[in-house]
Formats: sequence, C-alpha cells, structure tokens
Amino acid sequence: MRTLEQKKFLTIITAQQLEKMILDRLRKYEIGGYTIVTAHGAGASGIQSGMLDIDTNILIYIILSEPRLEKVLVEINKMMDQGYRLKAIVTDIDILPRKP
Repeated sequence: MRTLEQKKFLTIITAQQLEKMILDRLRKYEIGGYTIVTAHGAGASGIQSGMLDIDTNILIYIILSEPRLEKVLVEINKMMDQGYRLKAIVTDIDILPRKP
C-alpha cells in the first residue's frame, strides 16, 4: 500500500486577465502542475458574472510542497502589494502518490 504524503493545496482566486502573469511566476519555480477553472460569484469587488473577460474570475488549484508554497506565496504577496486583486487559500492535505 502506498503511504500518504503531506502536501499543501493552494487555491488562487483572481481575474482571468492575470492568468498568464501568475502562470509565468509559477514556472519560475518549476511548478507545471495546476488546474484552472472559470468561476463566477460575488464578493468585495462586486458581482463577477463571467459574461465578459473583464468580468470573469478563475480558480487556480495547485498541489505542492511547503518549501515551494512559501516561494509562490512571496510572489503572490508582491502582486497584492502592487494592487492586483487576488486571494490565496492554503489547505493542508494528504495525497496518495502515483509512485509507491
């Protein structure tokens, strides 16, 4: 039986226009595995209907180690300091690895 591995699950919520910028920053740390889905809803910035590019949010899901997470969070913090609107949610998870 495979042993569970402890990892971090990072969810980034942001505007669709920031997708390329965020992915470029992830590649800087050799993070190539992620899932992106479009999202709509309401929050502090109002309603995001998803009907227009300017009005569409995305969710970026990433599973990574804690050391890599810390580096990515530094990049996200820099973006937030520059005024970009995004949220970063971190969850502790256990995964069943592909290789024993």
